[in-house]
Amino acid sequence: MKIAIFGAGTLAKLALHYLTVETDHEVICFVIDRDKNLNKKPEKFYDKNVYYFDEFQDIFRPKEVKMFIAIAYKDMRNRKKVFDRINQLGYNLINIISNSAIICGDIIKGKNNFIMANSVLEPESSIGSNNLIWSNTTICHNTIIGNHNFLAANVTIGGWSKIEDLCFLSFSSTVSDKIHVKDEVLLAANSFLDNNADKLRRFQGIPAIEYSKIDDKIGITFP
Repeated sequence: MKIAIFGAGTLAKLALHYLTVETDHEVICFVIDRDKNLNKKPEKFYDKNVYYFDEFQDIFRPKEVKMFIAIAYKDMRNRKKVFDRINQLGYNLINIISNSAIICGDIIKGKNNFIMANSVLEPESSIGSNNLIWSNTTICHNTIIGNHNFLAANVTIGGWSKIEDLCFLSFSSTVSDKIHVKDEVLLAANSFLDNNADKLRRFQGIPAIEYSKIDDKIGITFP
């Protein structure tokens, strides 16, 4: 299967690694947006051609190639915008799932998920679309993960919990069981969340407490 990777950064390199080492897919090129990379397009990235997205559309029709969007967490809402745009244009978006991940049943309902090494997704859970689930993450039974979330390495989410959309759970953070985390919540590294979290909030500590609000005009961003 021919795959084009949208992005040309660290996450795109990781996607290339997983697709090359662990699957039979053929990565044929990388794709970037012209407006965000004007005069910055390399001819090659890891020996693959790099195209502006408008160039790519002229060359490859949706029926000819599938895509994976490899955009990280610098601007969480931008991840959603790119996903929506490419999805609406009719390009088929694939999931990348490490061979060492443990997926208990048909629980990945969406597309463009990246599930890395040694992650465990327990029975009766549900995973939406465009989620980054980093290495050694555990999603316990009957948990719902929405769309466009970033779960860093070693995150644990207890059973019967719900993570809505556009949330960022940092390294080794834990969400207890039966917790509802609403849209655009940031949970700091090594924190333990044992209460429901309202949208557009940052939490930190053991137990985690709210320490600031997130600007609803821009959402979760990083320098």
